[in-house]
Amino acid sequence: MEIPPLYLFHPIAVHFPIALLSLGFILALLAGFLRKKEPFKWIDAAVSWALWLGTIGAWSAMGLGLLAEDKAPHVPPAWEVLANHKARAFWTVGVFSLLSLWRIFRKQDKIAQTILWAAALGILLSTAYLGGRLVFDYGMGVVKVGWGG
Repeated sequence: MEIPPLYLFHPIAVHFPIALLSLGFILALLAGFLRKKEPFKWIDAAVSWALWLGTIGAWSAMGLGLLAEDKAPHVPPAWEVLANHKARAFWTVGVFSLLSLWRIFRKQDKIAQTILWAAALGILLSTAYLGGRLVFDYGMGVVKVGWGG
């Protein structure tokens, strides 16, 4: 069995940061209410790990996306959407990287971090939306096959 080219893993990789960073944000909100209660002290660590792993996943997805950019069939009407998707991907990894470093060095700023996380999640979801448009509206990276053979 032949190993597929690395860039083909971009559509797989993008789901991990979306899931981890969304879950981490929800846990961060819960942590504000449950942190002081004994059985829920683990939530703070879970929030940090979801943020850090999600940020690493976002970097991986972006790297694979940059590889895919040169390999996917070029669809001229999609170029503007592709440029916006790429720009937001850079913003996504930048803001989540800043947030990850902030969480490491300034653990006491939880409310401000959660507010920035909400904004970063908005950027992430708009990046994902544009990626979905590239596939579903413009067919980038999709092989068209006919129905019924």
